[in-house]
Amino acid sequence: MRGLALALAAACAGVAGAVDVNARPATKEVEDALRAALKTFETTGITFDLKTDSGPIFRVGTAPAFGPDVASRSLTRGADRIVELNPNSLIPLADVYRREAAKLLGLPENASAGDVRNRYGGADFNGDGKVDLTDFAILSANYGKSGAGLRGDLNRDGKVDDADLRLFANFYTLP
Repeated sequence: MRGLALALAAACAGVAGAVDVNARPATKEVEDALRAALKTFETTGITFDLKTDSGPIFRVGTAPAFGPDVASRSLTRGADRIVELNPNSLIPLADVYRREAAKLLGLPENASAGDVRNRYGGADFNGDGKVDLTDFAILSANYGKSGAGLRGDLNRDGKVDDADLRLFANFYTLP
């Protein structure tokens, strides 16, 4: 166990993981604003990569169709989901983009770095909402084992090994 703990400490430099996010911005300006909003949710080991070939369409709506109290709306046309952002909202447009990015990521609007790690890290093996020594103990108990569905197999390759330890290090902070 001591060797595994030392390996965890050494692995805390870790490797970054990118999460693909699918959305189709209507313009370059919308794409840039959406990328900037996604970037606000990035944290150590987790980045978001906007893929623009599928997903909901994002565009800035036209002023007459919105009242100032509406920040955004979602429409469906055929098989397409369209998210329109109100340029005249009482809420700053950058904040509206952040809200919509949070929805895309399945996060609360005011998500913390911890929320992002718990949602996208997968290292909270006991499901208590935090990545801590209990989760490390679960990984350690399964270290060296092979089989389907093992808790601790973060990369889902059927075994709990050094690769999983390095991934775990991205989501765990030494006390």
